[in-house]
Amino acid sequence: AVVSTQSTGEEEVVTQLGKRKRDQGVEDWNRSVPVCEELKGGHYDSLIISASYDPYPVLELLWATLRPCGKCVIHTDYLSQVVACANFVNDKGCSDLSVVDQWYREIQILPGRTHPDMRMQTGGGFILSCTKLLPGILEHGSGTTE
Repeated sequence: AVVSTQSTGEEEVVTQLGKRKRDQGVEDWNRSVPVCEELKGGHYDSLIISASYDPYPVLELLWATLRPCGKCVIHTDYLSQVVACANFVNDKGCSDLSVVDQWYREIQILPGRTHPDMRMQTGGGFILSCTKLLPGILEHGSGTTE
């Protein structure tokens, strides 16, 4: 591994070639702030979140930007995260709420034979989908209005 040293005035930053500097994450965040502000100001027809992390904070932040009758779809690997998101959208008002378990099967293709991969993981994650309702419209499954 090749190591380079850079002097930045107050501290010395050591990086390996091909690796990011420690401060790169802060620079990335500063560049994304205007995008986040623009997202919070709009009214969108759909909200699609596919995350390897917890999608709940993103959903909570962007739910208000989704127009009534807008579609929301969330994909994540963990059932507990999808359930938390389902509870959130149900409380806010939605219809057509569904949570689906995706079954993924990888196929191994070799000359003269085809069969499921012996070391496959069958879990493909969970998908939540719903349609946002106007405030005051009948909520999904509750039988009451706001």
